[in-house]
Amino acid sequence: MLATAFSTIVFTATPFLIPLVADEYDVGLAFASLVGTTQLAGFVVGSWGSGRFLRPRRRVFVAAMVVAVAANLLASPVPPLYLLLLLRFVSGVSLGLISWFGWVQVFGDERRMGDIATIGPVVGIVSAPLVALVAVRGGMAEVFLFLGLLAVAPLIFNRGSGATEQVPERTERSRAVPAARVMLLLLGLFTTGGSAVFQFAVVIADRELGLTAATVAIAFSLNAVVGVPAARYSGPRPWPGVWMMGTAGCAFLVGLVNVAPVFFVAVIMWGFFFWMGIPGVFKVLADRSVNPEDRAGDAQAVMATGRVIGPFVGGALLDTGGAATLGLAGGTMMLAAGVGVFAVRVLIPPQ
Repeated sequence: MLATAFSTIVFTATPFLIPLVADEYDVGLAFASLVGTTQLAGFVVGSWGSGRFLRPRRRVFVAAMVVAVAANLLASPVPPLYLLLLLRFVSGVSLGLISWFGWVQVFGDERRMGDIATIGPVVGIVSAPLVALVAVRGGMAEVFLFLGLLAVAPLIFNRGSGATEQVPERTERSRAVPAARVMLLLLGLFTTGGSAVFQFAVVIADRELGLTAATVAIAFSLNAVVGVPAARYSGPRPWPGVWMMGTAGCAFLVGLVNVAPVFFVAVIMWGFFFWMGIPGVFKVLADRSVNPEDRAGDAQAVMATGRVIGPFVGGALLDTGGAATLGLAGGTMMLAAGVGVFAVRVLIPPQ
């Protein structure tokens, strides 16, 4: 759980790092977004490969955290851009392992998935203002130093972190059935559109509304606050597609309506809609899979793939078409994904 909290803070830092990288290396936003894209590419490799080749043993967890510490501390001296991107890829691999390690033990169990899902918004309450403070005070170098030192905490408490007894032994990995493949595709589409908009919320607020990073961090914190009860909710989540559509509406508002109160409401409610929907989407996926534990890593990898593509697409759209084009494109992808999940749940019965 400490490692999952650390992962949340690392991902929270990305929207604040993109403008810092653009300024530090004198590159455009689309190119600066590679700092997040390469990290998420590593996340795809880590979460996809871990479910195929690893078991949730203590030594895997320790190795992932050691790599996380090293990747962030080595990025602190502001290395050449190519080396920074390589280090973010390595960081992403470690985060993918951490994510798989947590989710593989709870996938398909609504109560325990809620426990893991709650960590994100709970930590998000303080992580955005904290990262914003570090970024404003010390810039890119201090942000990476902060993340590297933070990764030491899960290592200190790693004893007893193995959990192989909770994951059934399997001699051969199962393939996803057609319904599960459709769900994975929709998850990828949803996170592509969402990350395209959300990763540039700080830039949109600065360009269109004149808001500082510290001010946007308040909206991010409130986003996490409303996400806590949504993620922690342990009852049935019968209509996750509808909540996804609500999240799409927030993306439309962030990009299309240049009014500060509307921006704040949209960013805040994004957290509630997202966390009401995603655990329910996982439940729909698990119920329509022959071997749900095999789909845990797949789901994380597919969502990470969407987050790899999203920031690059978002940066290009923002540089060429502006915030309105970005909001329209991202929101449309999310809306289509929500409609698709709604249809799968209604039309395809559980396994």
